Amino acid sequence: MKWTLGKEELAPRRRLIRCVPLAIAAIAVLTLLTACADAEEPVVTPLSAEEISGERLWERITDESDYTTWGFWPDHDGYQPGQAPHGPVHRIFVNRPLLSAVPLAERETPNGSVIVKENRSGDRTLNGYTVMAKVDGFAPATGDWFWVNYAVDGTIRAEGSVGGCISCHSGMRDNDYIIAYPLDRTVQ
Repeated sequence: MKWTLGKEELAPRRRLIRCVPLAIAAIAVLTLLTACADAEEPVVTPLSAEEISGERLWERITDESDYTTWGFWPDHDGYQPGQAPHGPVHRIFVNRPLLSAVPLAERETPNGSVIVKENRSGDRTLNGYTVMAKVDGFAPATGDWFWVNYAVDGTIRAEGSVGGCISCHSGMRDNDYIIAYPLDRTVQ
């Protein structure tokens, strides 16, 4: 026996077949949007004074916990005016342990806090990175901050207790050496 369908029976099937590519495209878009929304900073153990180095910190901020998934200081998001030695424009990323702790009445950041500043030119070209990492026991006299200046490719220009960083930031010792944001500020 041969089955044949008339035009009336084929019309709904043709509409269904035409909708399949649209449904697949919609699912793909939703999957991408969900993946982007779920890009969340992973929880990582703070680096110790014994293991901290510029190379190890670079791995942390680029591979283990991509700094671009972190947040910005409240009221200081995106591109902001900068100053020497960092350049005329910057973006500052703050990891979850620090960002979730503010406001800090005592103005002392928790161990494991990391701040990544993208140093940029006036046209927003990336020129390098300056990173501060709070490492318990690293340098108690200067707030236990480990400082690194990287070239765009991750080459280390300076690391450790960097004199230029400390001399500039020591003016904000009462704010745990952080210049860009008052740690005790309450955001409305």
